[in-house]
Amino acid sequence: MKKNIILYGILTILIVIALIIYFNNKSGTIKKELKDFAYPDTASVNKIFLANKENKTITLTRIGPGKWTVNNKYIARNDAIKNLLDAIASIQIKAPVPKSSLEQITKLLATRSVKVEIYANDKLVKVYYVGDPTPDNLGTYMILEKSSVPFIVHKPGFNGYLTIRYFTDEIEWRDVSIFPLTLPQVYSITVDYPGQKENSYQIIRKSPGEYELTDINNNKINYTDTMLIKETFISIVKSKIDKWLTYDVDKKIDSLRKTTPIATITVKTINGDKHFLTLYKKTNFYDKEPPEVDPDIMYGLINNKELTYCQYFIFDPILIKLSDLSKSQTTKKIQI
Repeated sequence: MKKNIILYGILTILIVIALIIYFNNKSGTIKKELKDFAYPDTASVNKIFLANKENKTITLTRIGPGKWTVNNKYIARNDAIKNLLDAIASIQIKAPVPKSSLEQITKLLATRSVKVEIYANDKLVKVYYVGDPTPDNLGTYMILEKSSVPFIVHKPGFNGYLTIRYFTDEIEWRDVSIFPLTLPQVYSITVDYPGQKENSYQIIRKSPGEYELTDINNNKINYTDTMLIKETFISIVKSKIDKWLTYDVDKKIDSLRKTTPIATITVKTINGDKHFLTLYKKTNFYDKEPPEVDPDIMYGLINNKELTYCQYFIFDPILIKLSDLSKSQTTKKIQI
């Protein structure tokens, strides 16, 4: 009797093992190449192509270490590139699409998705389609090219969906830096306040740790707060816009040129090139007299041709008086 119990026990264990193997094999009947979304070697990725169903396309091209272009026109946003590469490297299958919604999701991916082509060392290595988020916003519907089986994918450790990392708006991909320069490339910065020349100034970078302060007429001005001079210089070089404007730009620029700017910032490189940013008040009309000035946003005209929104929050530390720089005291915003 005891021997039979042992035999039955062994037989039960064998049956359980066989069932586990059977069901694992059954769930794994989909070929690996039809569910393998990730491409971990992002260091070799040098081009990414995105296209939605409205024929909006984005081509991201690596042109150097940590530097990409958008459609061969603009420098790409580093944060957006990092988020995209992070998704490309780490996406994993979270679950199969439930049978009850399989047909619906397959149709949605066919009609409302973003095609993704990934190139490594100029060779196409991965193609898939990115769809909508799942109802709980914790997964994303995706399907590999040449597959008829969609999946719910996710990035392990990230609570959210990945659709928003694969966007196809060219302007949203564009870097928001005003001056496409590194600090060593910059020779001088001039901040000119029209009608307030006594408040205008120039900072010349003589060496990595040495700066010269002058008034607008190039008269040398003594100062004691080296850190303030340095921080102002760096803040200007690294300043960013809030948003690129693309609608009715020429008309708005013509209108702004008839008004007095808040300030004009000129950045001169060691090669003699000059980059300009002219700041103007942004007026919210609302049929009021006099018109109200927006307290948070102003217009920024870059190199006399591109119009942007700029935040006072970013520029308050920059828009200061010459007297503030020539003294060791707290900076004060210029009266505008």
